[in-house]
Amino acid sequence: MSKKQEADAAVATAADIERSIQALNRVVERLWGDGREAEAKALLDALDALNRALDRIRIGESRRVKTIH
Repeated sequence: MSKKQEADAAVATAADIERSIQALNRVVERLWGDGREAEAKALLDALDALNRALDRIRIGESRRVKTIH
């Protein structure tokens, strides 16, 4: 596999990331329901950081689209 094909295969869209976040939120709910609040809280904190990063990516993408037109 060429380097370009490897790079293309590793690209995730914002929608892919959002679906992953939603799946991990369901894991948090199960952890919380099982009485594993510490693990659930740690995962929630990580998901919060990931959501903020995703927001920054989307803001950057929207700014880039505005400058192209």
